[in-house]
Amino acid sequence: MTPTVLITGAGRGIGLELVRLYHARGARVLAVHRPGLVVPDALVALQEAHPESMRLIPLDVRAASVVVNLAARLSERIDILINTTGMLMGTGYAPSGNMIGGGLRSTLQVNATGPLFVAQAALSNMTRGGKIATILPIGDVRSLDLLDSDARQAAKAAVVKVMQSLAFDIKPAGVAVALIHPGAVGPTLDGRAASLSLADSALGIVKVIDELTLETSGQFFSVDDSAEG
Repeated sequence: MTPTVLITGAGRGIGLELVRLYHARGARVLAVHRPGLVVPDALVALQEAHPESMRLIPLDVRAASVVVNLAARLSERIDILINTTGMLMGTGYAPSGNMIGGGLRSTLQVNATGPLFVAQAALSNMTRGGKIATILPIGDVRSLDLLDSDARQAAKAAVVKVMQSLAFDIKPAGVAVALIHPGAVGPTLDGRAASLSLADSALGIVKVIDELTLETSGQFFSVDDSAEG
């Protein structure tokens, strides 16, 4: 049976690479992207060429009331959910100005509570054997901003705890959860090339998801498939 994969953050970066990869593998892809922005040409081209196997879904994961209604927009059974809505402080969703009142709150909404809300919405369309993967936010490794680092570390800690709790809660339903670090896909501080290309990182993520089981649910993985508990 053809699997259906719901991918958030599908408009750029690793999310877009995962859309390409799962589509090439023959999956039906539901690509969630931020509303109000120009949808990348690559995403539009895939959807227009394969409307029967790909659907674009505009969604702001920060808005809990909107995400709750996601289930009503999904007519398909969801086999795999991949949360890739990481963000960088000072760009993307993050507003400028006061960190506590703006940047930190948005960072946590996008990277921690957002993935949880999406997972809860998708669960109504998942059955035993379903899988949920959340890609940990890596931020911009070029940044020397301590506030940026603190916000990203707080987001990482929050999403790990949130998803490990979810893994425990839904294990009886037969749905497995993974936390995945995508590897070094950003340039280094001295400007050298990344250790991994986006395509290689996506391949590693898919490998982890392929091999995820209920026995390893709730664990942390890197793209080399090493579980770290």
